[in-house]
Amino acid sequence: MRDPRRRKVHRWTAIVIAAALFLYFYVDDWSRDFSSNHAEISALSLDESLLPLESYRSTEELVEAVTWAARRIRNWEYVGEVRDENTTRLIFVRTNRLLRFKDDITVRIEDRGDQRAVTGESRSRIDWGDLGRNPRNLRRLLEELRAVLEG
Repeated sequence: MRDPRRRKVHRWTAIVIAAALFLYFYVDDWSRDFSSNHAEISALSLDESLLPLESYRSTEELVEAVTWAARRIRNWEYVGEVRDENTTRLIFVRTNRLLRFKDDITVRIEDRGDQRAVTGESRSRIDWGDLGRNPRNLRRLLEELRAVLEG
């Protein structure tokens, strides 16, 4: 017969190993993911996948494309729109399925004369590291936006 204490140790060892493997494959950037809860689409970004999307389409077309792209992403909710002179901001909230954490996502469409630039930011409502969730939010949005604009 097996010792119940030994079985309990094996179970906890398996849980710890599974958690370590999850973190190893889930965390993209070990230098930022445990310390930052913010990411942005910016011309100054070192990550090429987070550079602004530039387009000759009208602001209205881009607003429609961004809202359509966000609708295609699970757990994203459209909150509202704010218009300034040269900038339109679209506000979304992403809710984590399991723990119900929320991320605030703001997409900016800036009118730059002939072109418009799509920039934005994603910020977690909790203060500790996001484990890379915010950059993934923005990458996913840009991926869906490109698909909407191409199709």
